[in-house]
Amino acid sequence: MPEMSDSLKKIGLTQKDVLYLIILQIINNTPAHAAEIHRLVSEYSRKDKFGPTRSRTYIYKTIEELRETHLIQFQKDGRKKIFYLTEQGAENLKDYRKKIYPTLITLAKITEHMKTIISSQTLIPFGTEPSSQEKRYLSKLVNVKGLIRWYTLHRLIQEGPLHGGPLYKEMNIWFGWMNNHGYFYQVLRELDNDGLVSSTWLDDDTRVHRIYQISDCGKTKFNLISKQMESHINDVHQALRFMIQQIDHTS
Repeated sequence: MPEMSDSLKKIGLTQKDVLYLIILQIINNTPAHAAEIHRLVSEYSRKDKFGPTRSRTYIYKTIEELRETHLIQFQKDGRKKIFYLTEQGAENLKDYRKKIYPTLITLAKITEHMKTIISSQTLIPFGTEPSSQEKRYLSKLVNVKGLIRWYTLHRLIQEGPLHGGPLYKEMNIWFGWMNNHGYFYQVLRELDNDGLVSSTWLDDDTRVHRIYQISDCGKTKFNLISKQMESHINDVHQALRFMIQQIDHTS
């Protein structure tokens, strides 16, 4: 399962960007002093299973970074510094929403669709094909090998022996997304080598089409693979929804 901190970089966000976004959102709602910002950030972090634990010192340092870059400023209230958003900070929030939000929404819809297919083990066409950029992001967020393994074993259990070509092409119908051709066949070979499937040439002379069928080992392990993939896709979906929630709060 990919770490979300690494995956976020692929859609233009690092964990530091996420923390910036959360702090700016907090201050945009209500100007606050550093201790209150730390408390609210800690509340957000408990909801984000992929996010790191952030110390008080680290959060205070981040607040100072935001001040130095003129995204926030403070006013004195006795001994406390009350931080508020600058005009530049407000524009920064809008930019996050404009650049990141539509992609997050689409990826959340796709992963929700994947969850439904894996849990129901039923073909439900996605409908709208993702953009090339969204497909690239998807390949970084999702355990592609795990998805191919689940999809291949499921199809072979349900339909019996199949050619590799239709398996590859029809994955686009199932998930609204078709991964790299070479990688797909690499995973098929690994399934064969691991004993989860077996394969034979349709014609030993031409060796053009290889037929794949599920093995007893593949049937035995399919339920475990299903549970692992359902859990993984659910985790990715929850992380995407968490990020959407953060940006929603800035609108």
